[in-house]
Order: sequence, then structure tokens, then C-alpha cells
Amino acid sequence: MSEPLIGDRVVVRYRLGADTPADWRGAPNPATTSGPSLSDVTGVVVGDGADRIRLDRDDTVVEIPRSAVTSIRVLSLRTVRNSEIRAVEYAAAHAWPGTESQWIDGWLVRAGGGYTRRANCAVPIDIGARADGPTLSAITDWYRDRSLPPQLAWPDRLLPAAHLPGRIEQPVQVLTAEIAQVTGGTSTAEVICEPAAGSEWLDVRLDPATSPADHAMAAAVISSVRNGRLVFAGIRDDERLVAIGRGAITPTAAGNPVLGVTALHTLSGHRGRGLGGQVLAALLGWGRDLGAGTAYLQVDAANRAAGAWYRRLGFGLHHQYGYVRL
Repeated sequence: MSEPLIGDRVVVRYRLGADTPADWRGAPNPATTSGPSLSDVTGVVVGDGADRIRLDRDDTVVEIPRSAVTSIRVLSLRTVRNSEIRAVEYAAAHAWPGTESQWIDGWLVRAGGGYTRRANCAVPIDIGARADGPTLSAITDWYRDRSLPPQLAWPDRLLPAAHLPGRIEQPVQVLTAEIAQVTGGTSTAEVICEPAAGSEWLDVRLDPATSPADHAMAAAVISSVRNGRLVFAGIRDDERLVAIGRGAITPTAAGNPVLGVTALHTLSGHRGRGLGGQVLAALLGWGRDLGAGTAYLQVDAANRAAGAWYRRLGFGLHHQYGYVRL
């Protein structure tokens, strides 16, 4: 059973009973022997306790006992077409393209020396992409030529589930928001925005134990963009950079500019002061000034703290993807 976060739109299936909402089909509640025994309700989660889950369904709050719930399915915050998923994935792939990329049968195949799974996987962003034997073989050979493990990004609904060549790992949630509707942080610190990632910015982003060779490769991946523009934001405290973020403006296949936010990070000891929100606000303002109306970010589904924070700011689930090893 998937566990939602506050602000998620979900469909909850539950056993009808005296303490549950009435069945939407008008059956008796609790159900009689001739009526349905299960019902469902779709709404936005506004409360999620140990005993009850509370949903906003068309401006009416309904409560369902946890003991009656049989399944919960998390939905996109609004209805999303396949073409919209492809548009966001297209912009995101170009915003984090690795140091080398190539088209193979509708897949953008990316490599970046192994730094981040996202920069070292193939993503099906052309409408003609397919997952047949010859295509997967060509992708596999491309990665093996670079001594990298072949792997795919597998976004929701872009390819038939029957064509899935393996098990999906490490699910990632893609959250989106209209830039004008995102609430920022409360910090008044000055945010520095630069067109390139300086050494201090990279030191905040990367593990101090990173070898010089791996550091150079990571810096190259972070500084790469395909047909777009980058900005690197940061906040200083006591002459030291303590909070950072990366913004990328890349177009969809239709040419519409979209802002991607990555690498938001605040050093421990400086958290809880709104610095991350202030960096995010600066990135959103930069993107808006360059014509982007929508922003997206990618969050590991397991990182519930980050997911909850972004939802409080106004982001909502657009779609999900995972990784498949070949």
C-alpha cells in the first residue's frame, strides 16, 4: 500500500461500514448483502493519522478509518496527459544530459562517468521510442563501450508496461508547479547567482572524500546542459557558502521553456533558517525572468521529508519514473 503525503491526490479503496463515507453509488451504508462491500473516494490528503485519513473531496472533508482502508493509490495532483509527461521528461533530460549524449531510436542515451544515475541512463523522450530487442541491444552496447552499466529511465505511461525489460528500481517523483504559485522561504539573506559552478559551490555539493578525478567528472556533469542555460545560486554566512541550488532552463520538444531545479542543499548546522527556500525562490525568479511559467524537480520517493517540504511550498506530483538495469 502506497503511503501518501499531505497534499497528494489519492484514490482510497475501503470497506463500507458504519464509520465510513457512504458509497458513491447510493448503496446502503453499511452495505447490505445485496449491495457493494467496497467503495472508493478520490481527493486530496489533508490529514493522515494513525487511525484515520482525511481527504478533501470537492471542498468537502471526508474521514476514512485506517482499519477500513484496503488500498491507497497516489495520483498526479491534476489530470496529466502522456504528452505532458513526455514534455517534462524531454526538458529534464536536456537539463541533466551528462557529459555525452546520443539519440538511439527515440531514446536520449546519456553518460557522465557514473556520476548520478540520472546522467548515466537512457530515457525514452521521442514519441517513436520503443523497447524492442534491437533498440535495447544498441543501448546496451553504447554503455558497455564506455564501461558503464546499461540502464534505462522508465517514466510512467510513455511505453507499454508489457515491454518493461526488468524490475523498476529507485522510484523518483517528478513534482511540478506554476512558478507564480510557489511560496518561498522567509530568509532575508542575499542569494548570489552565477552562470557557472565555482569551486566553493562544488565543495558544498560534493563529498569531501571525492577523488580529484571523480570531482572533475562530477563538476563536468553538473555544468552540462543541452540547448539551455544554467544558473548556480548560493547563500553565504560568515564568509562561507552554506546553501546552494542549481537551475536549468531548457525547452520542451515544442520549444516552451521550463525551469528545472536540482542540487538544493543546505549544510548541517545552517538548516531550519529558511535558506533553502530562499535559494529556491531565487531560482524560480531567474526562471520566470527567462520566460518559464512552470518549474519541476525530481525527488527520490523514499525522501519523504523533502517531498513533504516541496508540497508545502506548492509543488505537486506530476508523474513518476524509476530505473531499469539491462
